[in-house]
Parts: sequence; C-alpha cells; structure tokens
Amino acid sequence: MKIKVIAVGNTLMEDDGVAIVVLEKLKKKLIKRNIGVVIGETDLGYAISSIEDGDFVFFIDAVYYGTKPGEITVTSLKKYEHKKKNYSQHGYSVMDLVKLYFKAVKGYIIGIEVAEIDFKYGLSIILKDNIDIISKNVFKEITSRI
Repeated sequence: MKIKVIAVGNTLMEDDGVAIVVLEKLKKKLIKRNIGVVIGETDLGYAISSIEDGDFVFFIDAVYYGTKPGEITVTSLKKYEHKKKNYSQHGYSVMDLVKLYFKAVKGYIIGIEVAEIDFKYGLSIILKDNIDIISKNVFKEITSRI
C-alpha cells in the first residue's frame, strides 16, 4: 500500500485550481514523509494511472457547499456518491472512476471551499490571502489520518 495525495482542478478557472496551489506548497513536506504527490489537474487519465489497487489516496479538490471560503471539508471515499445524472465522458470525476475501477483503494476527499469560479488565472483575493493557513490545515488533515 502506498499513500498518495492527488490534486485535481483547473488553474485557469480561478479558485477551481486551489488544490493544485495547495499541493505545490505541501509537495516537499509530503515527499519527506514518503507520501506520493500527483498534480492531476484536469487530466483524469493521468490521475487514474497513478493509482494502484490497495493505495490509500487523498484527493484534494475545490468544492462549493456554501460555507466560508477556504473552509475544509473531509469526506471518506467510502461515503462519496456521484450526484450527477448525466453519463458522458465528461460527467465523471476521478473519484467516480476510482470507486468504479479500484475497489481496494481507500482514502479521503479533502474539499476546499471556493470564493469565486471564473475564467481567470490565479486564486481569488480571499483564498490567495489565506493560502498558507489553508495549506497548513490540509496538511493537518492528511497527517492526522495516516
């Protein structure tokens, strides 16, 4: 079993790229702990190809639950459910594919609440100003669960 952290999101869509920014900040600390780091961005094929059955995986992604921007929500992969009703190649997330093809993979989804999603490179002011705190909190969530 290997422990891996996979960041997904789109850095060209403002806060949708927050997971990539956070994982880039945490990369060295995680590697020192023998935790694999995968910057998956929007490439589902690449993200999935880095997973093996039996791995323990943390997915970091932007979420919108209507809470405070930068707030972190942690969900077990076991409890994750696909909510969309469409079934096209673009209707699935990397978490959906993991649940479908990797039955022995365990882990968590770490969601970071967004403030703004728009066609813009870089984070919103509120997430940018708090990125160090957000990264620290994500690191705590990961290390407390391994």
